[in-house]
Amino acid sequence: MKQLLTIFLLTFVPLVASAQEPMDGTDCSNLFFKALLDEDANAVSNLIANDFTVTNYNGQTIDGRALQQAIGQGYIIVDSGMLAGTRTRTYGDVAVVQGFWNVSARIQNNGFNGNVAYTSVCVRSGGKWKVTTVQLTPAQ
Repeated sequence: MKQLLTIFLLTFVPLVASAQEPMDGTDCSNLFFKALLDEDANAVSNLIANDFTVTNYNGQTIDGRALQQAIGQGYIIVDSGMLAGTRTRTYGDVAVVQGFWNVSARIQNNGFNGNVAYTSVCVRSGGKWKVTTVQLTPAQ
């Protein structure tokens, strides 16, 4: 019985532990938006590069630290979000991911509900995929 438990742990625990490790640029981008939906500042932290920036609807740029703080302090609340039309172009260790995000969110109590066109750039460095920048634009 003990040997069976050891085999189980050695087989399945690594799979669970690496489940949130991005497999490619598309997966990295998708996990980033999932972390926003889950309002998980730790997951965002693990997915973004040190020099990460996001450009919002108004053209304002926010760095990764500010984004993590806003999520952690409840300034950004994503009520729902669904990605669609995702298209990825990969150039070696760089992936450009574009698509639409149908989102309902509040940023400092200012609500937004609708489609957002997004572009995210993900880079593989040290064998790990990280999001380096995200551009969000309201779409009709």
